[in-house]
Amino acid sequence: MDRRKALKTIGYGAGAISVTPAVVGLFHSCQNSSSNFVPEYFNKNQFAIVSQLMELILPETEIPGAINLKLPEFLDGYIYTIYSEEGQKKISKGLDSFIDVALFDSDKSNTNKLTNKELDFQLAKYLKADNDQKNSWKKQDSDYQKALKNKSNSPKLPSEALAYGFANQLRSLSITAFRTNEYIGENVLAYAPIPGEQRGCVDLMETTGGKIWSL
Repeated sequence: MDRRKALKTIGYGAGAISVTPAVVGLFHSCQNSSSNFVPEYFNKNQFAIVSQLMELILPETEIPGAINLKLPEFLDGYIYTIYSEEGQKKISKGLDSFIDVALFDSDKSNTNKLTNKELDFQLAKYLKADNDQKNSWKKQDSDYQKALKNKSNSPKLPSEALAYGFANQLRSLSITAFRTNEYIGENVLAYAPIPGEQRGCVDLMETTGGKIWSL
């Protein structure tokens, strides 16, 4: 599957990042960060896994991938700065569940030993699952969240359901971060620094060569 070509046709609705002045500031700070980056939200092992996963979702081809675009650094700052405490807890629990399942499936004891192939397998397991399986995971997640809210006694942790939710959320965040990245906006997507006339029903192939507009 050519992931990069597919991503070029995905609309803004696929993402979950609101483009505000604070978010733009995060992007600029990430572009200028040094190679000695210290994550603010994730621990080092988590950040390494997230970076690998984002690179698998957005691999380097003729244009830079997630790591060279510093999208993992941006995501770390975005979660730390923008997410509510509840949102932070949910994504952390999802990431921990994703890692736990990956270690169990690969019979590994340490995240440092997980290979790109094994992580790619996990992404495919969740993101390419059939609708019945996805709906089952969604229900398990919903039931678990309700149990937590109602303070039920030690509800069983639905690891795969939480891992599915994390994988889905990470893909959405990665796509939107990619689309709002300055380099991608100016060099890959259709870009008009000074917007001109507004034209309604026009053929996208004629106006931009099939590319979506830069945000």
